[in-house]
Amino acid sequence: MFKVDHTKGESTFEQIKPGEYEVIVMNYEQKESSTKKNMVVVNYEIRSDVDQPCQGQKVLFDNFIVSDNTLWRFQQASKAAQFPDGMEFANYKEWADAFLQKPVRLVIGEREYNGKKFAEVKAFKVSEVSAPDTTFTVSDDDIPF
Repeated sequence: MFKVDHTKGESTFEQIKPGEYEVIVMNYEQKESSTKKNMVVVNYEIRSDVDQPCQGQKVLFDNFIVSDNTLWRFQQASKAAQFPDGMEFANYKEWADAFLQKPVRLVIGEREYNGKKFAEVKAFKVSEVSAPDTTFTVSDDDIPF
């Protein structure tokens, strides 16, 4: 049924290089930062429907720390997601829920952690392509009964 072959277990993903990428906001988690501040940790997926490197790869652990010094990141991400100017949120969970599935363009840099390099979100821009089509139709022929 299955035979382990370590030579076939090598990663086929190329490392995400610094640059700009069209992404979709995939998910988030609310946490507490190491400095005991509220934080929203966002993960993105590089869009496969756009001709660009690293399609389908994830950009993980983008930390939005809730503090006066870091609110600019929430503002920049909100502008990139095209939230209307003046839109209000009751809390950061509400903001994160609204940010989910939004197409945005990320400016990616690099950070080093434990000797390895990782993609790091440096800035947010409005997407240069339309949102992916998530609609589908079902006909009577598609239904098995």
